[in-house]
Amino acid sequence: MIHRYTTSIMNQGIRLSRVMIYLIGMIAISCEQFVSIDPPRTQIVSEAVFQDDQSALSAIKGIYSAMISTTGFADGGGSSLCVLTGMSADELISYSTSPDYNGFYTNTLTAGNTVLQGNLWALGYKYIFYANTILEGLQNSKGGLSQPTVAQLEGEAKFVRAFCHFYLVNLFGDVPLVTSPDYRVNKDASRIKEGSVYDQIISDLKDAQRLLPSDYSVSTGERIRPNTWAATAMLARVYLYQKNWAEAESEATKIISNTGLFQLSTDLNQVFLKNSSEAIWQLKPVDPGLNTREGNLFILKSIPNNVSLTNDFITSFESNDNRFTNWVGSYNSGATVYYYPYKYKIFTGNAPFNEYSMVLRLAEQYLIRAEARAQSGNLAGAVADTDVIRSRAGLPLISTIEPGVSKNELLLSIEQERKVELFTEWGHRWLDLKRTDRATPVLSLIKNDWQPDDALYAIPQVEINNDPNLNPQNPGY
Repeated sequence: MIHRYTTSIMNQGIRLSRVMIYLIGMIAISCEQFVSIDPPRTQIVSEAVFQDDQSALSAIKGIYSAMISTTGFADGGGSSLCVLTGMSADELISYSTSPDYNGFYTNTLTAGNTVLQGNLWALGYKYIFYANTILEGLQNSKGGLSQPTVAQLEGEAKFVRAFCHFYLVNLFGDVPLVTSPDYRVNKDASRIKEGSVYDQIISDLKDAQRLLPSDYSVSTGERIRPNTWAATAMLARVYLYQKNWAEAESEATKIISNTGLFQLSTDLNQVFLKNSSEAIWQLKPVDPGLNTREGNLFILKSIPNNVSLTNDFITSFESNDNRFTNWVGSYNSGATVYYYPYKYKIFTGNAPFNEYSMVLRLAEQYLIRAEARAQSGNLAGAVADTDVIRSRAGLPLISTIEPGVSKNELLLSIEQERKVELFTEWGHRWLDLKRTDRATPVLSLIKNDWQPDDALYAIPQVEINNDPNLNPQNPGY
């Protein structure tokens, strides 16, 4: 499964974990000028990295630098989760000339798609591998780290591992559960049932919730390192996806109640600024000349050659929705108007950066709790949470215009609010349609030749060739 990364290293007789710890340290140095790590050639690199707090912490920070700077998966660019899943759903039109790229838009993916393999599957497991390498390094460290640093590193590594497994299992279905950096184990890994993957995700997030601090002190007040609230936010989402309504409501409530740290921005143009009051976890840009790759990709300065918003999405906004006014931009070419996501306002710009890439934010927690409450029969509570989001958007309140709303009607209203609130953020729309069994009813009306099997991406064929235990392939491929 991961042996594309291991073959040359194996041939040199070098343990993979040692090399990758060193690479994580190097990523940290190149991207954020963290402390330099220059281990003696006669010593194991992992021992050098984990001999003191500063060096060890540079390794975990290197993972986030890799996530935001490596093309695909988490970087917000054209091959990232937010764009590829946006094309698979009903958010984005593709103008690319690449068949592999357009396969997401036309829902004609094949198992040989190189974007699917390289930018989603491989990178997701690469970051899991980094996290596992850090966890192994902690186990093998020789007492040079303080206990708070050990807890911090373990919590962050488990959070990253859970976060990436969450996306892999939702995009591909049954997937390998990787909890070790040992290539001898991973190269023959088998797919396991989604439920077992979720069990590990929940276990990792609970550990992270317990181990991580409840403030942002480790990142000097910036919201760029996961803490207990990031773990809580992910737990709320995971419980929602698992239809554990009580736990989803409970975890979301913990964050919503923490008004000292988290508040909805009344100005929609403030939401995606760095360290906004709504941010639970952001990724800090590291590219010279850019703020976010989302802003650089989405904002149109000419006729689009990448993506723009679909007409179906544009017409789904209610009249006078402030999110349309503030979060959707337009570019006119003659009589043709192209609309684009405008949550991020900065196309290019050198440091200091004013916008950070948003990963987790408070508005989602209100919508998680609203859905969980509606599913549990607490319609009044669900309406109240939904109306918080609608009020900020300048829309009439459901409690006023639909005081007798039914459960099914309310769930559709919450689906709509998630659609126009969380669009082009981390695949929410695509995953929402899938988890609620709404993909076929919605997408079959607007997608040519939509098939229910399209809701799961193919297991990359190159990975199956390397590891036959990944069979059977997902249906339809």
